[in-house]
Amino acid sequence: MLPTVNTALKGDISRSPFSLPGHRLDRSLLRALAWTGSVKWATQLLSWVSTIVVARLLQPEDYGVVAMAGVFLGLIALLNEFGLGAAVVALRDLSQEQIVKINSLAWCFGALAIVVVCLGAVPAGHFFRSSEVPLVMIVGGLGFMLVAMRSVQTALYEKELSFKLLACLDGVQAVVATITTVILAWWDAGYWALVLGLLIGNAVVTVALLVLRPIPYSWPTIESIREVIRFSSHVLVGRVCWYIASSSDVFIAGRFLGQNLVGVYSFAGTIATIPLEKITGLFSRVMPAFYSAVQTDYVVMQRYLLLLTEGIALLVFPVGIGMALVAQDLVPPVLGEKWEGVVAPLEILASWAAVRSVVALWQPIVYVTGGSRLTMYNGLLCAVIYPLVFWVGSGWGPVGLAVGWVVAQPLTYIAPFRHLLRVCHLSVGNYFRALWSATSGVLVMVISVIAAQGLFLEGATPLLRLGVEVVLGGVTYGGIIMIFHRHRLHPFIQLIKDRKG
Repeated sequence: MLPTVNTALKGDISRSPFSLPGHRLDRSLLRALAWTGSVKWATQLLSWVSTIVVARLLQPEDYGVVAMAGVFLGLIALLNEFGLGAAVVALRDLSQEQIVKINSLAWCFGALAIVVVCLGAVPAGHFFRSSEVPLVMIVGGLGFMLVAMRSVQTALYEKELSFKLLACLDGVQAVVATITTVILAWWDAGYWALVLGLLIGNAVVTVALLVLRPIPYSWPTIESIREVIRFSSHVLVGRVCWYIASSSDVFIAGRFLGQNLVGVYSFAGTIATIPLEKITGLFSRVMPAFYSAVQTDYVVMQRYLLLLTEGIALLVFPVGIGMALVAQDLVPPVLGEKWEGVVAPLEILASWAAVRSVVALWQPIVYVTGGSRLTMYNGLLCAVIYPLVFWVGSGWGPVGLAVGWVVAQPLTYIAPFRHLLRVCHLSVGNYFRALWSATSGVLVMVISVIAAQGLFLEGATPLLRLGVEVVLGGVTYGGIIMIFHRHRLHPFIQLIKDRKG
């Protein structure tokens, strides 16, 4: 018998945002971005400081152990959630009974994930020839149950556009995890500082969501959630294949390059994405619910896509390319000479991360417009191409692995991009026109910084060079945008004015 549905769950359907008129949806989007963005950037400042502190306290080998364990943990994490959260957000007509059954199924997958981790921990340790990996996997795997316990609650809040609450919870998780990691690293806990910091932050948010929004349980049946299972299976296969593909660099490096070089490469990837992941994570968190709300209106969907593409490009292109330009003067003085090997892969990964940030806007549209099967097949293609490219690239060490991203990833963008153009009734020229203002500004910025490095910064200290490069690059980029592309900022200004109105 189905348990009585509590008050929190009864309000789910009535609070659905799908009937909001356009201007109200715009305002909801801005509020969601404002709250999520402000919290993410506030915690990012703390994260930058803590990353530098922890990197000075730990050794490359510590990051290598966590990276190798993370290859398997990340794969199991995808199986853990089974794409149920994405289904709750994307499918518009779920009943209260179905939500209760999905919640129960999520808990079952969480428990199963822990069992899988325990069974795979020792073989993973043998594969990487590391005695530390098995226990790190088992302890880190406890987080799967924590995520499963709150996955439906999180998806419901996203579907209702309650991003203010979710942003605050994300902030709490980030602060708790950061403080815990720094304290444990200071106490010489080694790689356990990285593992336990994330686990404790995760636990705090899970407990909060279970208290705020308790959901009953009911044994799920295939017939009652058939559509959810179909959608989730496509999401799951696509995510698993993508994870296998995107993690194959660390997987191959761990096998052939050893802990030290794995630590160097994985830390380069961490630094490359730190400034950008908060921006892309902001839109990845917010946009699926909004695209779901307008999935039958291609005019609105096209407007959001172009507006957000141009906005993200204006933010991430100068950050990613700029980090690549100053990497040589940033890493040794800030992180120490032991991390000097990070510079070359960082230059490549930071530049490419800017491109990946823009492409991240595509997936939510593909999912809500009937492209879940396409995503699944594209994931299978990634799982074939990426490992082969990274295996070849590993012969050149961390730099070869970094170049592998630039070689392999564009091949897998073709099918999603064609789907995107079709469902949004968009031409190739119109899409790339949205990227021109950021691209032209970055080109001038690169020329000015490289010229300064060769003309009058060659004999300066690294910190002086770094300061001049950052100021010069920022002023040049901002000047180009304001002089030649000021009119491209008008839609963003108008959107803000409409919200205030």
